[in-house]
Amino acid sequence: RGPRSEGAPAEGRGMEGNLALRTPSLTRRLPALCAVMFGLGAGLEYVMCKTGFYNVTGVKEGQKAASQKAEEEEFWSRVKARREARQAQVTLRTECSEQL
Repeated sequence: RGPRSEGAPAEGRGMEGNLALRTPSLTRRLPALCAVMFGLGAGLEYVMCKTGFYNVTGVKEGQKAASQKAEEEEFWSRVKARREARQAQVTLRTECSEQL
């Protein structure tokens, strides 16, 4: 070995032996990863069911739909009232012009 600066890696060689960084084998770790993720998902679903999350969400969605429907009905009733008011004005104008 020749002289080298401190902290610089050896030229052309990486670490060897037990300290060497191995390339992780995805095919070997994938089943364990899937099992862990499945367990986490199942746990999350269990907690959500036990806390009533889905019931609360269903009620809120129902309330939102009901309020949207009420707003829509109110909007169309205002449109209808405006149309009737305009129609009454047009009818009055035509009657007045016919009398003259």
